Amino acid sequence: MFGLGSSATRLVRADDLSEDSESARGATDDIPISTQLWTYDANSDKSVAELIRASAAAGYDAVEPFYLDNPAVIATAVEETDVTMRSAHVSVGHLEEEFDTLARTYTDFGASTLIHGYQSPNTFTDEDSIVAFADRINAMADRLADWGIEYGYHNYNHEFEMTLGDETAYDVFARHISDDVHLQLDVGWSLVGGADPAGVLSEYSGNIGSLHVKDMSTAGTFEEIGEGDVNTDSLADVIRETSDIDFLVYEYDGAPNPMESLETGAEFLDTWSRTLI
Repeated sequence: MFGLGSSATRLVRADDLSEDSESARGATDDIPISTQLWTYDANSDKSVAELIRASAAAGYDAVEPFYLDNPAVIATAVEETDVTMRSAHVSVGHLEEEFDTLARTYTDFGASTLIHGYQSPNTFTDEDSIVAFADRINAMADRLADWGIEYGYHNYNHEFEMTLGDETAYDVFARHISDDVHLQLDVGWSLVGGADPAGVLSEYSGNIGSLHVKDMSTAGTFEEIGEGDVNTDSLADVIRETSDIDFLVYEYDGAPNPMESLETGAEFLDTWSRTLI
């Protein structure tokens, strides 16, 4: 969730695994389902490659890592399963420092979307700071477009809790990003921030390309999908109207039984995604 950070030293060029990004849809027109590997990090000893294989067995179309522990082994896992690395969380700072290496690595893995996973609340305290950050995201989106990769941003709760006049900090940020920036709406964190996730999706549907389908309570506790306060029915209504979501990502921060949750998330998203088209 926090990008690759200090894991840069673990990156090597993977074998050329580039695929047509549409292949993640398989033989159906369902919205592809993915899972953010942060879900399994705190309470699981599984490697990224092991999680790729488990995700394939559970029925996911894709995975979304936040670091690469052993690229060569990961490459084998991707090659030997039907799971794609549709997206990944990689910070804008890391990309600015090691652009060529990271762009090539994720191109080789077939990633079509990279996401800045977290930005400090300090960035969202005033408009000048927000605009400066948006400019960095816009510039990186332009650079990655040359590689056929979208770049975007994943929210937390603080972007919705902080206000500047009549707008939230998220509103200000969304007004200053380019049309080609991919917003990844974390529906759980937006709820905790006091927003209506379906309302946010409707207002910014032109930029929102994926959802982190995470369930939380309004009090801020993490819940298994379908057991919290996120209204997936209202989200579904908006998705049917906009039809702009490229993929859905299951996430459950610090899941107490992560490998059971991997199965639960796949079952939920597989069923839910079929109602959206």
